Amino acid sequence: MDRGAKFYVMSAGLILGTAVCSVMLGMAFKQDEMLHEQARKRASALADMAMLARDWNTAYGGVFVERTPSVAVSPFTEGRDFTAPDGKAYTLKSHMPMIREISERARISNGFAFRITGLEPLNPVNTPDDWEKAALSGLKPGEREATGVVEAPGGMQFRSVRPLYSDASCRSCHGGSGGSGTLMGGISVTLPYQDLHAAIRRNFIAMLSLSAALLVLFGLTIYFLIWKMLDRLSRQKAELAALNETKDRLLGMAAHDLRTPLAGVVGLAGLLREESKDPLALGFVEGILESSARMLGLINELLDVTKINTGKLDLKPRPTDIKGLLVESVRFNAMLARQKDIAVVAELPDGLGTASVDPDRFKQVLDNLISNAVKYSDPRTTVTVGARLDADGRSIWVQDQGVGIKEEELGRVFDEFFKASSRPTAGESSHGLGLAIVKKIVESHGGTVSVNSAPGKGSRFVVRLPKGL
Repeated sequence: MDRGAKFYVMSAGLILGTAVCSVMLGMAFKQDEMLHEQARKRASALADMAMLARDWNTAYGGVFVERTPSVAVSPFTEGRDFTAPDGKAYTLKSHMPMIREISERARISNGFAFRITGLEPLNPVNTPDDWEKAALSGLKPGEREATGVVEAPGGMQFRSVRPLYSDASCRSCHGGSGGSGTLMGGISVTLPYQDLHAAIRRNFIAMLSLSAALLVLFGLTIYFLIWKMLDRLSRQKAELAALNETKDRLLGMAAHDLRTPLAGVVGLAGLLREESKDPLALGFVEGILESSARMLGLINELLDVTKINTGKLDLKPRPTDIKGLLVESVRFNAMLARQKDIAVVAELPDGLGTASVDPDRFKQVLDNLISNAVKYSDPRTTVTVGARLDADGRSIWVQDQGVGIKEEELGRVFDEFFKASSRPTAGESSHGLGLAIVKKIVESHGGTVSVNSAPGKGSRFVVRLPKGL
């Protein structure tokens, strides 16, 4: 596997693995937030109940309960105690001690507690602790509560405090202390959080472990499935490239070895044509020459393709008169096209200038394009060769009025050995190599070649040579 493919696989694995871990950790943090929100809602509900109890007690001016040895008497309300006609003594319970006693019962049975604290309490017991002071002082305008998780001797606790502001009900106990809307204290709620904290910690560790396991599993999957598969494909690609190179080399050797004896056949047949007077023998000789010429053309094309594919195409660029090269190619192909009653004309402006090209190879490009246009054109039609020099370079085109090419085949006309469904109009042979050679030679010069065509409307092949060539 090449370095680029390895880098791509490693990068993709790292990105996907990081994404998986991020999702898992995000879920862990989200669950932490959900548990925290659950505790906040529970504390808020307890504060609502404490507030209702406070308001109810305040609305009736307190609650009288029978004095017994287990009932604490508040020094702040002792003067309001009384004895009933049946001899039972009653003491007044204001909202503060009532809520403290309810909270104590709740703490013993359920582990949570709540109380009302005052910034300037009549009873020192109601003095806020350090956390409550900090929470109340840190409240911003409009905030309804402050929450936090603190570490206590008995374990982690969830703390919540809701501010209480002065109103008419406060003045019965606190007199004129502060105006209406003044922060007087708060309703504080404490919930056991140790079990939830431990559950969150266990969940976070579980998510972290699962993320690590998934990352390892993902890495092993990438290694054994993707990495190994790509490595195997890379080796197969290298083997195919080696086989293709061997094929090109053998094809080149075979074509080269065939060209020499075939040239001898052509030469001998030419001598027989000059010496023979028998019309029947001359017909046979002409057939030999025609077949040999086709075979020799195919061999030359195979040799060109082999040279290009193996990187052995030796270009010899030099300043070349583009118009002169086009005129020469048009003149040569026009003579051959007369056999099919097809006109080959040039529409070439002055000022095409010179370009640094290999004239022999570039003439091969022009001959292939023009002869291909003639091959697929009907008699009494015209093949037009044109050129233009613009700011971006040179355009050279060959346009015919022939049978055209189907749209779905346009993308393959420059492939080696591809034969379109359109057939030559006079039964000429087609090996599927001419346009492939055109494309490779043009690209070797830094240019491009394209085609526009439609069935029955002819074809237009355009060669673009870059500026400065």
